Amino acid sequence: MEVNFNMHTHTYRCKHATGTDEEYVLSAIKGGIKTLGFSDHAFFPNIVHEGMRGDYSELDGYISSINELKRKYKKEVDIKLGFEIEYQEKFYSFYRFLLKEKGFDFLILGQHLTYDENGRPVYYFRKSNILEGIINYKNDLIKGMKTGLFLYVCHPDLFMNNVTQITPEIEQVCNEICEASVKFNIPLEINLGGVRQRQNKILFTDQVNCYPSEFFWKIASNYHVKCIVGIDAHEPKDLEDSKTIDYAIDFAKKYKLNLITDVKMINTNYLH
Repeated sequence: MEVNFNMHTHTYRCKHATGTDEEYVLSAIKGGIKTLGFSDHAFFPNIVHEGMRGDYSELDGYISSINELKRKYKKEVDIKLGFEIEYQEKFYSFYRFLLKEKGFDFLILGQHLTYDENGRPVYYFRKSNILEGIINYKNDLIKGMKTGLFLYVCHPDLFMNNVTQITPEIEQVCNEICEASVKFNIPLEINLGGVRQRQNKILFTDQVNCYPSEFFWKIASNYHVKCIVGIDAHEPKDLEDSKTIDYAIDFAKKYKLNLITDVKMINTNYLH
């Protein structure tokens, strides 16, 4: 079993990734990737979030760079222009603007936080009330899934990083996300960023719940959800890391997951 595509690739513009756009392309070719989706953290109008996403003024430069690489390397790799982006209802017209007017090929749903009316970040997982944040995360994620605007859901089990004890409420959140995946026919991502964090011991002394969460994916297997490997590349070399990709494939086999191995299997009516 091989995975020949990656739709989760960041750029230096988010300020927590490194490397030039072209270096990611060259590493993808070297790593045997046939379809490479650039999906940096979206630049939102009127929002400044240093260290998380680029400024909105960088949008046209991002588009031009990726489109130029599309042309330059069209014989070696199929490059797609996208964003990893949070869903908020007030930005609905902006998502449509990106897809219809700016020529974006895809958006992937990566719910990290929300923004208040002044553009300030509101994090889901506050120490004062973790369960409330997890439920808000789940609700916003499902709202986004319902729109049909997104190719797939990034790290749906991200919330499990904050779980210290499995409760009926946590199990219910897992079930609802998986039910929505099936209902709206939107795949869920096995995210390799979490795997690299675990391997490099960047996060968590107790790594039981670090995504990909075994608890979450055991539940997902019962729903036969479609799943995708997302490299979540923040350095060009991540696209050549065959061992980590093999880990994800073995993970999918372990839980008998419905793994998508070719980008054409996702939704041929979405990618154009």
